[in-house]
Formats: sequence, C-alpha cells, structure tokens
Amino acid sequence: MKTHLNLLITTLIMALLGSGCNEGWELDYGDPEAQFLQEDLAKKGKAFVGKKITVKGTVEKVDVSDPESAWVHLSGGTKCNLGEFKTMAEQYKAGEVVFIDGILKRCDANDTLLEPAIGRDPTAPFTPIE
Repeated sequence: MKTHLNLLITTLIMALLGSGCNEGWELDYGDPEAQFLQEDLAKKGKAFVGKKITVKGTVEKVDVSDPESAWVHLSGGTKCNLGEFKTMAEQYKAGEVVFIDGILKRCDANDTLLEPAIGRDPTAPFTPIE
C-alpha cells in the first residue's frame, strides 16, 4: 500500500511540475472512455484508438534505459510509454498486476501502444468492457 501511495504522490508532483503538451494533459483530466483487461484489449479496443483508456494487465518488463522514455511492457504485447516518469515506471515489477491510463495509439494483436501513459490508482473504479 505504501508503494501505491508513493506512486500516487509522485504522479501528482510530476503532473504539477510538468510542462503540458496537449496529449499529456488529456491524461490529467476526465475519465477514460473505456477500460480493458489486457487480454481483451487487442480484440475490443480498436474503436477507442485516439481515446484515453485504462488497461489492467501484468507487467512483463520495465525499460528505463532511455531517460526521455520510460516503458512498461504488459503481457500480451501492450507497450506503455510513461515518458519522463522514470520513477513511476521503476515502481512496477515483472509479474505485478497494474492499472495504466493512456491514449490508445495503436491496437493490433501483439502490438498495442498507450502513449502517453501514466499509472492509475489501483483503488480507483475499474469496470472493464466485457
């Protein structure tokens, strides 16, 4: 629970300090258009390309080697670009179930992209499309 609280605090601080490109600010306001379980995203998400969504999935790996683009890869092929939120990405561990909000840029089998993306509070309401 403490890790999630730290993640939430880090997210809020970064949101206040960040310069706002239009897509980044879209993540800060409004509810997601839809929510998905990772295993359902590729087959049910195409209608939401360009929209803010939430995905619940299992972390496959985290890549923070590029200081300008921290990546969280979910099982099933979803890539989430957390941009400069390296500290947030580092909180996630392989095998952990996470919730991530993002703008759905691509939605193909084994190649789904949320960009930009940001961690979501795991206690926030989540009602996936069935």
